[in-house]
Amino acid sequence: MDFSTVDRALISLSRRQPPLPNEVIDLSKNLLKLLQSSSPQDVNLSDNLDYAKGILQLIELGSSTNTNIRWEPLAVGMRLIVDYLEKRTDELPNLNIDEEEEEDEGTGLGTGGGGVYAEGPRIPKIAQVNDEVENTSNPPNSKSPVFLIMNALSDIVNANVEHVEPRVRSLVAQTVGSYALYATSLLNWIGSSDDISIDEKKLLKEAIDKAQLGRKVIHSAILNSLKSHLEMKEPSRDDNPSAASDGALDDTTGWRALETNLHALASYIDGCVGKAGSENYIGGSYIAEEIGLFVEGKDDNYTWFLSSFQHCCVVHVNRHVRAAAAAVLGVLVKACMRSLDVSHQDLLVNNDSLFRLGLKESLKSTLADNWSQVRMAGSVLCRRFVRALLKIHASKSEEDKDDDEEELTEFEYATDDLVPMLLPRMCLNRFYLAQGVKLYSQETWRLVFGANNPHSPDELHSSEEEKGGGGMGAVARSAAPLCRYYTKMCDADNHAVREAGCQGVAELAQKVGSNPLYAEYLSPYVTMLLQVSISLYIAMAAPNNLSHFFIYCSKALLMCFHDESWPVRDEACLACGTFCLAYADECLPELPTLFERWTEQLTDQVRDSLLSIYVLNY
Repeated sequence: MDFSTVDRALISLSRRQPPLPNEVIDLSKNLLKLLQSSSPQDVNLSDNLDYAKGILQLIELGSSTNTNIRWEPLAVGMRLIVDYLEKRTDELPNLNIDEEEEEDEGTGLGTGGGGVYAEGPRIPKIAQVNDEVENTSNPPNSKSPVFLIMNALSDIVNANVEHVEPRVRSLVAQTVGSYALYATSLLNWIGSSDDISIDEKKLLKEAIDKAQLGRKVIHSAILNSLKSHLEMKEPSRDDNPSAASDGALDDTTGWRALETNLHALASYIDGCVGKAGSENYIGGSYIAEEIGLFVEGKDDNYTWFLSSFQHCCVVHVNRHVRAAAAAVLGVLVKACMRSLDVSHQDLLVNNDSLFRLGLKESLKSTLADNWSQVRMAGSVLCRRFVRALLKIHASKSEEDKDDDEEELTEFEYATDDLVPMLLPRMCLNRFYLAQGVKLYSQETWRLVFGANNPHSPDELHSSEEEKGGGGMGAVARSAAPLCRYYTKMCDADNHAVREAGCQGVAELAQKVGSNPLYAEYLSPYVTMLLQVSISLYIAMAAPNNLSHFFIYCSKALLMCFHDESWPVRDEACLACGTFCLAYADECLPELPTLFERWTEQLTDQVRDSLLSIYVLNY
């Protein structure tokens, strides 16, 4: 099946083997004719009742209780609804997106728009083919066919939210997002429309209120399904997944309907956030409507709602579930920032907030996950959360700030106690093997620390003119957690992580340790670093000497000299060479050990010429 466009989805029905019933084929051809015969004057079939009824009929043909029925008509019908509602949303006036709002990370359909990307954390944006084409404003009336579809959708979604076919469940999630976005956009539009007669406006409000009721019914259905899945017996990441229960319960395939339930919830929340632009904008209404899910004592669901996302991100065995849970947390952060009630932002900054605590633990796990898919989802969540904290910090008065206090970067002020957890992971992911994670993390670092810095985005960004020394200053002040994390990652199970750890250690030595402005920040952590099991080097080091740091990091690198993965061995060699070139005196006590390792590695067939250059220069 091809769901890339509605035309291709309809054409795919006639190519399915074994063939679908003639009734389905004939209906798909009629719908395709309506699509192909539509012109700009038809305003995307917005007033064509036959088209709306045809979509519902196609869904009915795929939802029959007949045992011989196929899922394809249902899936294509859902795809048509997504396209139909998205176009209806674009036709509403006064919905110009605020350019200052943060960018969306992708769409569930892979077409480059906004929303939740159900097939991964993000996709590149796609430029408009024709910039001269403008959306025609064509708001609905009380008898528009769109309300026929919306009134039927709640029952359709409830019946198929746990459909046995994963592709149907994914399309249900996308449909939920389109429904929520259009329903929220209708509220924004009707509140700002003054050119509608009193009687028509009354009928429109009744139709819109009915749509809001259906939206909340869908939300309840998703929550109930999500809760029931979380209450099922499931394997932990340390147990044997296949022994827990029946079905696909491993770390590579989907886990029942839990993953698609999370995507549906994320799409719903993102739809409720809506598009900013109008004066009567009510985006972020999800937090206001469901405040009991975030504040203790107002809803029975409080005890499981937020904790379930942390559980899915940190504990759950399935990588798709972990990535989907991170997407839900991301749109919840977006909802807090888009809410007109500024107090909702306290959910992100209050240290005793269950939401903030869940975000902290989820980021700690996802940013270091062995699966690149989950690490990418964590990186997207990290950027959204950090930029939200930066905006909140910038909006607050600095009157209470002590003038004698050490000047820090805005990142350190905004993230506060999260710095020791966030900064090491943000640093290491700039070197991660997966290009998506690597490039996205480098761009995040540039956005946070050096938007106007001429350096390349993978550098630490340091300038005397930057507040707190930019990224390099922040890294220097966080040397202790950074060194602990890098050393741990040099001994990780994942070869890609070990390789990134070696590159991070080399960067730390070359750019921070050799910088006269920040080298002193490493000295206070010497004793702490030596407490780790490196007794072999304690006798060789002098107290209060900066070489402690380099010896400690060299220990981490020396572990990787005999790694089974050649890229890790290569990076360890290059990193040790970087140490020696930058800190010849400090590395002199280790010269015998280093020469022994280098001599062994010269027999390695991988990049021995580069290593020889380091040895000769040294």
